[in-house]
Amino acid sequence: MSRPTLSSRARRSLLAAAAPLDRRPVRFAVLGTALAVVVGLHAALGDPTIAWASAPIAVLAGLAGGRRSPLVLAAIAAVAHLGVDLALGVAGVQAPGLLVRSLVLPGLAMVGMAAQLSERQRGTAMHRAVVEDPVTGLLNVRAFYAELADLRSSGQSFTILLADIRGMRALNERYGHPTGTEAMRALAHVLRREAGTDVLASRLGSDEMAVALIGEGRDRTRGVIDGIVRRLHDEQVMLPDGERFEIHAAYGIARYPEDGADEVAVLRAADRAKEQAKIAGLDKVGSADGEVS
Repeated sequence: MSRPTLSSRARRSLLAAAAPLDRRPVRFAVLGTALAVVVGLHAALGDPTIAWASAPIAVLAGLAGGRRSPLVLAAIAAVAHLGVDLALGVAGVQAPGLLVRSLVLPGLAMVGMAAQLSERQRGTAMHRAVVEDPVTGLLNVRAFYAELADLRSSGQSFTILLADIRGMRALNERYGHPTGTEAMRALAHVLRREAGTDVLASRLGSDEMAVALIGEGRDRTRGVIDGIVRRLHDEQVMLPDGERFEIHAAYGIARYPEDGADEVAVLRAADRAKEQAKIAGLDKVGSADGEVS
């Protein structure tokens, strides 16, 4: 493993220093006070070079976050120092340096903002790599189980809906796994659109997906399934030979805590219900109480 470069160490150090400034009141108080001290020293000592002590303040302002506040603070710093210089009297030879400083301070704030944005994007990418299934963009199995365990620990009820694409094995064998992947992505897309954003959705296996509807009962879940079946008619997969693969699935429903003492038991109950639905035919729905429709 390569050693981190000085620039990466410096960026991590600056980000760590800026972390306590994440809250806006704290950020304004600390950076505003620091800027006032630097401007005061500049005025008291009459030394223009002291103004460059505002440079790290501008960088920290950018690293601390905010869309406009870092640039506003840097602009205030540039104007305040320039005002001090004008009040003290500026020699003609100093004018270019003062102009450069007035431009550099906002530039440094933008550098800090860019570094902060880059770090946020890197953190988001790492989080997605840990919790998401790379094919469908849904939660992976580990993350899904962890979320369900958190719901159980908090005493929150939830309903599990399992969906298993029918004909996936034959589709993969005849046309290859890329075609099967398109079918899975189509189902995942429909699941997210129909179930909404306030649910947990996961790919559990090669052709099986699960949705946890938090606090919802079977009636709401059946409505979601009806919507999925309707939408899947518009999500047909184009096959290499020009034909279309119409996506059908078998569905299983189980609810915590009525159908299982924990998330594992509920998922098993939903899986048994789904297997009964498979026997009954395409787009059938099985419930943990043994009902199939």
